[in-house]
Amino acid sequence: MSNYLTIVKPAHERKTLIDGLAVNPVCGMQPTFDVYEGQRTMLPVIRLPLDVPIYRMANARTQTEQLAYISEKKCRGDFFSAGQDNEEAQQVQHLILKGFAKESSGSIKPIIEELERTKQTEPIMITQGGVVVNGNRRLAAMRELYSDRKSEFPTFAEVDCMVLPLLTEEQIDDIETRLQERPETKLPYSWINETLKMRRQLEQSHRSEADIADIRRISIGDVKKALSALNYAEIYLRDWCKAPNDYRHVEKGGEQFFNDLVSRLKGKEGRLLEANMRMAWILFDNRESLGGRIYNFNKVLGEKAEQVLAQLAERLDVEDEWENGVDTEAEELEIDLGEQSQSNGYSTLISLFDDQSRKEEIFDELKAVCQTILDTGQANKAGKAALRAAQDANTRLTEIDLSTADPNTHDGIVRQLEEIIHRATTLKNKILEIKSRNGQMAPGGS
Repeated sequence: MSNYLTIVKPAHERKTLIDGLAVNPVCGMQPTFDVYEGQRTMLPVIRLPLDVPIYRMANARTQTEQLAYISEKKCRGDFFSAGQDNEEAQQVQHLILKGFAKESSGSIKPIIEELERTKQTEPIMITQGGVVVNGNRRLAAMRELYSDRKSEFPTFAEVDCMVLPLLTEEQIDDIETRLQERPETKLPYSWINETLKMRRQLEQSHRSEADIADIRRISIGDVKKALSALNYAEIYLRDWCKAPNDYRHVEKGGEQFFNDLVSRLKGKEGRLLEANMRMAWILFDNRESLGGRIYNFNKVLGEKAEQVLAQLAERLDVEDEWENGVDTEAEELEIDLGEQSQSNGYSTLISLFDDQSRKEEIFDELKAVCQTILDTGQANKAGKAALRAAQDANTRLTEIDLSTADPNTHDGIVRQLEEIIHRATTLKNKILEIKSRNGQMAPGGS
């Protein structure tokens, strides 16, 4: 909670006060290169009562928290965007910014701690109507410190403000972006907030992708990829988490994952795409339990999705969708993880992915399949793929606990074991034949 209660003065009163003070600015004029690209601009610096400036609702840094609040409180979709002069919306925005003012990033200390130590050393930047373009977190921190400890921070009764010339919303967005190019002094925006801002500029400000790339000093391809990653994140939130617009679920740890998905899912469509996405969602949900970087698993899903699905279907005893399976009557059988059956569809597997009662089982099996493929890929480089596959098969056999097996499954287990014996015997005979041809001594020979 907060001891500070937001008061919003009417817009015309703010503008009249600011215009009057800007004529003879008490703090003089200050140069800046942040208003127009590469151009020095002199701005008046005035001193306003602490309760006069208002927070900018289009602040890119706060978009995620705003959307989460709207979702949780079932507010109107325009609660913030239409509430810049509304005290209730301003109070919520203050609480959001208060949280950001206490955050740190690497060597960047929380703003509220810096203000406790050094007071205000840099003016905030406001429009002629008193809307804060740069310094929203600083203003929130000053308000909190002053409302909690007036005697310790008497100078915070007023705030130094640099007044901008009349600008369009597009120009204000550009200022925010330019200021964010200083990572050594700014708490970085989350990838979600930055990408939401890009999309807003495309849709509402009618900027081109080239314009957005130019001001951020990135390529047009980077812009396209970021927007595609945001789209996949929104599908995950809406269809999987049932929490549309609650970007907090993907804000931390999701940037590389969803960016990777753009290339991993490229070219996939229909049921294969649906199944591939669900496997990705399951791994992302359980990323802390993977015992390694989720990037490695995500890579497997993209490049070897059909192989993963085939092996997963076998582990889960899904048979009705698969054709051209392994011929159990073949005389020569080899473990080859690179050759899998083709699918007619993935409806049954997709239904299993969506079954909440089996989510732990599905994750365990999916993780095992992915890990096997990862291990095999690494072993291939050292020529030990067959050994690793045999070790994996042996490990799986040791996990069988017949004491807990449903009696109705006993016949099925016997059939599987007979097939395993047949495969193992065939493989053993073949390797003895290879060793014999190479002049090697068979095990147990003299």
